[in-house]
Amino acid sequence: MPKKSKRTRSGRKYPRRAYWIEQRDKAFERAGYMCEVSGDKLGYWGLGPGVWIWRRACDHIIPERAVRRYCKGANPHILENLKVITPSLHSKKTAIEYLIFRWDVLSYKRELNRLGFNPLLFDEAWKALCESIKTPEKS
Repeated sequence: MPKKSKRTRSGRKYPRRAYWIEQRDKAFERAGYMCEVSGDKLGYWGLGPGVWIWRRACDHIIPERAVRRYCKGANPHILENLKVITPSLHSKKTAIEYLIFRWDVLSYKRELNRLGFNPLLFDEAWKALCESIKTPEKS
């Protein structure tokens, strides 16, 4: 039986590399110990001396797959598109992301608002994504 690729096993279509980790860490620094949406403390617990597990998630306001589909050439990992949130809020937001793949932006923004996200976050993230598009230089 042939060996499956890592992409198939993990379910991730686009690999995340060092740049993603760098941007994620910048977002964590920006947030400190608070959820950027709800204001809840981001807890952590120790597994032993010097071993900590954080209860936080760095999430794309506009999902990475949607950026790559609808805004070709944009950088999905810009800080304006990243928010640090609690794991429970992350799972709730992930559950509504199907709306953006239907390009039902109004319903997606309504659901984001229902979850506690500022309605302007989507617009600010979209504007920043469009500005991050690399255009080929004309010679």
